[in-house]
Amino acid sequence: MPWKVAPVSELRIALVHFVRTQHHSVADAARAFGVSRKTAHKWLSVYDDHPERPLLDRSRRPVHSPDKTSDVIQQLVLDVRGRFNWGPRKIHAYLQSRGHTLPSIRTVANILKRNGCIDPPTSPAPEPQRFERSVPNDLWQIDHKGPIEVQRQKLMPLSILDDHSRYCLAFEPLVDRTMARAWNVLWNVFGDVGLPNSILTDNAFNTMGIDRPVGLSWFDARLIRLGIQPIHGRPYHPQTQGKVERMHGSANRELLYFNARRDSTDHFTADAHAWRHNYNNLRPHEALGDRPPVTRWRPSERKRPDHLPEPIYPAGSLTRKVCQEGIVRFSGYRILVGRGISSQFIRLEDHASELKIFYCHYELRSLSTEQLVKDRVL
Repeated sequence: MPWKVAPVSELRIALVHFVRTQHHSVADAARAFGVSRKTAHKWLSVYDDHPERPLLDRSRRPVHSPDKTSDVIQQLVLDVRGRFNWGPRKIHAYLQSRGHTLPSIRTVANILKRNGCIDPPTSPAPEPQRFERSVPNDLWQIDHKGPIEVQRQKLMPLSILDDHSRYCLAFEPLVDRTMARAWNVLWNVFGDVGLPNSILTDNAFNTMGIDRPVGLSWFDARLIRLGIQPIHGRPYHPQTQGKVERMHGSANRELLYFNARRDSTDHFTADAHAWRHNYNNLRPHEALGDRPPVTRWRPSERKRPDHLPEPIYPAGSLTRKVCQEGIVRFSGYRILVGRGISSQFIRLEDHASELKIFYCHYELRSLSTEQLVKDRVL
């Protein structure tokens, strides 16, 4: 027996014609069309009440919706979206934190969809980062974003982020990616909030030249002199700095492609600073239990000195001065320690089986007696 595939609307019309025109009983019509007598009577009643209307499917929307989200709440959702360009989860958490009684996150998402505020995702969401320092200022992550064209020039914002709290310490537009310009921003941040224990950067801050595979960069040497441990992710692996990379994604959605003014550097910088304030103090962060980073952030107890300290070694230490090529000479050996500490003094520990080289407290090199060879750079 073949399946009945006729649309329901056609079945209704045929059943009405079967009863009203051909004068069959309702029971016979119900059997013939495979519906209950109750349904057959319902179709006939609708037709008799409004014979001029086609028997089409009617809306299932209820006449009264007592649980419908109020227009006030819907407008609040749209206002927050228009101000920050956040998604439904963050909007829900933000309004709830301000005392508003809201429907579910899904309902907030439906409000945004109905008003054309949400586009379908173009790529899968990045995997969450699985490590986190337990206290603020144990680790900062630093990276450049960009380039971004503003007033016909390219700017590269320098981002500084606390690993534990996700607090954005800087989002400063710069005209280049030199270590010296990044250091000026970082030095001012040190003065405002103190010193971290360690800083994670990519290898752009670890550059020592293609022919100089070991040693210290100028940037890392300055961190060590402040008692900060420099850490670098492996090459071509931005996931190591996943938190600052995710912050850059938020900056794209909520600033750069949303409401950032690019007619002048001053306007763009002002908008970047305003976004950083919202990111730290207003924006709910899913990894923080939908709370803003400021709720987990506190300044460091380690204060920045007024001037960058020089390396200090214990009295009687064996020291050598690093030449301009980043090489130190000792007992006829030429040992590479990096141009970043040229003209600086290093400390050596000459043991029976190895030679250790230190810059401040940091161990630069450890060479065994088998590795020590004269007449070539080690």
